[in-house]
Amino acid sequence: MRRISTFLGIFLSASTLAGCGGVPVASAPRPSLAHADFGRYPPDYKALVRTWSESNLKGAGELQFGHVSRPRRDWAPDGAGTLYGWSVCAMISAPNTYGEYTGPQTFWFLIHGDRVVTIRQSDVISPGHRVDCSDGLAPATG
Repeated sequence: MRRISTFLGIFLSASTLAGCGGVPVASAPRPSLAHADFGRYPPDYKALVRTWSESNLKGAGELQFGHVSRPRRDWAPDGAGTLYGWSVCAMISAPNTYGEYTGPQTFWFLIHGDRVVTIRQSDVISPGHRVDCSDGLAPATG
């Protein structure tokens, strides 16, 4: 009996340590952006973010919006294809099920045309492609 428990202890320890190494995750290939259709710059991006959030997040009437970054050109994988558009980060605080605010959370939105086409509540869009919440530059007019 003692041998069995010793064996199990060694086996479980080895199994746990083997799992710590992790399997490297391959980066998603970066799509060619030369001919990508990002759509027009969304001047009403804050309203689009607010409308999407109020329609899709819990506690819609009680959402608190913090900083919303200016749009920048970006992309996200979508099944077998790629979505292109203008990315925006928004700091949004929503009440939990007890009605208490848990603090602002970062949401990443990809806007194409006049709608939000995908979001992430993570700092990773896809393996090797991280969220960039720095302000984009508005396109030159003239």
